[in-house]
Amino acid sequence: AQAAPVVAVMGGISADRRVCAEPSRDESPGWWEEVVGPGRGLDLDRWRVLGIDFLAGPGGSSAPEPDGTGIFPSLTPADQANALRAVADHLEIPTLHAVIGAFYGGAVALAFAADHYDRTRSALVIGSAHRSHPLATAVRVIQRRIVADAIARGQEREGLALARSLAMTTYRSQEEFQARFNGEPSVGLDGPRFPVEDYLDYHGQIFADQFDARAFLSLSLSMDLHRVDPGRVGVPVTLVSMEPDAIAPAYQMRELHERLGPG
Repeated sequence: AQAAPVVAVMGGISADRRVCAEPSRDESPGWWEEVVGPGRGLDLDRWRVLGIDFLAGPGGSSAPEPDGTGIFPSLTPADQANALRAVADHLEIPTLHAVIGAFYGGAVALAFAADHYDRTRSALVIGSAHRSHPLATAVRVIQRRIVADAIARGQEREGLALARSLAMTTYRSQEEFQARFNGEPSVGLDGPRFPVEDYLDYHGQIFADQFDARAFLSLSLSMDLHRVDPGRVGVPVTLVSMEPDAIAPAYQMRELHERLGPG
């Protein structure tokens, strides 16, 4: 409905503005099709949903620095929150009903709730705390080194795929890996191949098809530069945490909850 409240929705670094396929068009699914759409959790008969392309994200909303180096500018989730506010200004949306973010988008939503709390009534933050956990930073540091080395060797796509494969090891619990990939290895010309390798390679290749290597470096570093003072958050915030979660562990999310402002 044209007069329905507007909810901004943002996902991980591989997400773009296409949260779901538009009902009036024959399109491929969006990245949160299970949640957003007519009759779903975020019902498009009740809400208007605003998605954005992250700066340096796969949606093509920004370009490298204009000096010919191919380097993307240094960014933080707070910069993405500023971009969301600029989009809302352009669309003449004075107040969002909520900002919803998962993972990287959760960091952006939290930054928006701190820096632009006058422009939203609430926030929903999924799997993202007020700063990067050192273990999550360690994984991303290794990823960036893999990708930087691949760029230097002219093998950007291979580096991105390998970096994403490493990340996939942090997105599922030990129990799920045990249940899904506990079979015996197959033996081929290259030696033993373990069941989990198909999973890692599949997701690595999909990611490499979407991303520019230098843009990835920018967004990866962006997450490690993430800092929000919970006391500055000026609206009600709902936090969603997973257990286990190596990226934003439950105890860190509880710390965020305890330190949130009175909003």
